[in-house]
Amino acid sequence: MKKLAFLAISVAALAAPAVAQTVETGTTDWDKLPTVKMGSDDIDYNRLVRWAATELGKPECKVPGMRPTKFDIDEPYAVLVEPNGNVKRIIVKEMGCAGLNTVVGSTLADLAKRGKFRPTGETQPYWYGGRLSFAASEQVPR
Repeated sequence: MKKLAFLAISVAALAAPAVAQTVETGTTDWDKLPTVKMGSDDIDYNRLVRWAATELGKPECKVPGMRPTKFDIDEPYAVLVEPNGNVKRIIVKEMGCAGLNTVVGSTLADLAKRGKFRPTGETQPYWYGGRLSFAASEQVPR
């Protein structure tokens, strides 16, 4: 199969290593990737909102249109999934703020560590895509 013929990932920077996978920032044709199959995500979205608000409050994290109390994060990602569902690599779109890259990348690495990505049924690893979305509108949960 040539699911990845179009995948040309340009790695911008290594963000953080995870258990059996790496998390990197980069770019690709996010919407052309087949959708990753996941179990229940059971993400603590309140925690994500608080974490992103903290990062956006730092002077080095200035993203146009976002501030600590109001933001809308809808970030694409790519995961290299082995046939058994283990994730070897995670690529997140560069957001212009290392802290926000870490928020998204660490969340995905945690999902991978907890086995939330489903087996693919393929005979070799393939790249799949998805999106991590969360937002705050003036009131950040405590």
